[in-house]
Amino acid sequence: MKNYSNEIAELEVLIAGVKKQYSELEIGNALKVKKVLDSYFNPFQELEIQVGSTSASFYMKDNLGIRREVFSLYFYQRLQGNTLLEISYYTTSTHSDFELERLINLGKVSKIVLEKSEQILKDITEVRNQDLGRSNELFSIQNGYEKKKAEYVKAAQENRKVEVELLLREGIIFDESVYIEFKRNYSIKVRTLKMINVSKSGKTCTMVYSTRDGFSTREDNCNVENMLNQVVYFHKNIVQELLPA
Repeated sequence: MKNYSNEIAELEVLIAGVKKQYSELEIGNALKVKKVLDSYFNPFQELEIQVGSTSASFYMKDNLGIRREVFSLYFYQRLQGNTLLEISYYTTSTHSDFELERLINLGKVSKIVLEKSEQILKDITEVRNQDLGRSNELFSIQNGYEKKKAEYVKAAQENRKVEVELLLREGIIFDESVYIEFKRNYSIKVRTLKMINVSKSGKTCTMVYSTRDGFSTREDNCNVENMLNQVVYFHKNIVQELLPA
């Protein structure tokens, strides 16, 4: 049976590469938005601006040199289609130098938003759209890789099911006890497991098993697919040794 591990590993490298490109694109675009915000709100670089996908937070240092948020701006599109520019800030009764300076900044920002919000949003939208095409392209490439990987993973899993079924018909030993659900309302930790009396339809079987304390018994009318899926999950716990005939 074909082993798809190399194909899957290669696709994982490609996917990681695309994600890296997307991250770099997002960082670059955020810097473009920051330049727009700097030009309106931070011409003397007194504030530190951290840009997110639909918001930006403005920071300055207080008297102790601790970085603290001054306010945030939100630029997002509502369900009705209207793009808004909103200010978010906290209120306090403290009258420290930092808080007074923050209030002065808030007043300046409020005036700018009141007078120029439409142009600010237009400029932000323009720089956001500069990388939209490349962003969509990277998303499409990654989606293609993810779909191909899923196909290989599914094929590998089907191959493993075949291998596991062959082992189960001979009998397997786990390196440590694992929980197996034989019926919806019955599960138990087992150390050995063997599949016998598979029905003509291949849907049901009898499972012979033993617990870690050596108690052996059987469970009839087990779902074959359910058994295979569980043992595939625990395939790394299978000791490469068959049960005695």
